[in-house]
Amino acid sequence: MTQHRGGADPSWLLDDLVDRVREVRQAVLLSRDGLLMGASRSMGREEAEHLAAISSGFYSLANGAREHFARDEVRQTIIEMEDALFFVSAAGSGSCLAVFADAGGNTGLVAYEMAMLVKRVRSQLTAAPRTGGWSAEGIAASARDTS
Repeated sequence: MTQHRGGADPSWLLDDLVDRVREVRQAVLLSRDGLLMGASRSMGREEAEHLAAISSGFYSLANGAREHFARDEVRQTIIEMEDALFFVSAAGSGSCLAVFADAGGNTGLVAYEMAMLVKRVRSQLTAAPRTGGWSAEGIAASARDTS
């Protein structure tokens, strides 16, 4: 299981973001492979895990576009809906911060506050790599052994 470094629950950071920025409704911290690392108190576990999975996929698509066009690191991606905004940004090494906010507010402020949160506590937002799972080599070896 992916864990953030230091073992402290980062949810209080997400609650603070929701409390301070009027437009922000929900926030999650996730590993880039989609595992939930923390969520604002406004979310139930299932909803937070679902948002983490969506956010991971969204970040992966943005990173794929970056690779295709041979560009530098993806900093932030935004989906604009009629009544809401969905932001995903790189956080610490191997992690992302995702925020769901009201549309019609100060989009720049939401993006700025996300960037400042990441900058202030980047070391706490690092996802440790998974261990003990299957590697591509292990899967290939297992397939060879069964054939």
